[in-house]
Amino acid sequence: AEHATALVMSYKGKMDLALSVALGSSTQIALFVIPVMVVYGWCIGQPMSLMFGAFESAVTFLSVIISAVVVNNGQSHYLHGTLLVTAYVIIAMSFSLRD
Repeated sequence: AEHATALVMSYKGKMDLALSVALGSSTQIALFVIPVMVVYGWCIGQPMSLMFGAFESAVTFLSVIISAVVVNNGQSHYLHGTLLVTAYVIIAMSFSLRD
């Protein structure tokens, strides 16, 4: 529902609302869902932790930098979307090809 709202708002030209919905969803996942899943893992006996390795930390840092560059401008352009989709594909491929 949040992604649909972001798409509709961006189509209507309300980019500030679309960006706040999209980035708010990512923040919500990072601050709430991941810690809840760690606690749930403790309850079911599945070991999970929030200790990320160097690769995961670097990917997260680069993702934040790319998002900040795109959002900082305050304007939208199709190349920004292309940049984000390309970054997503590169990150997905790097995780799938990693040992």
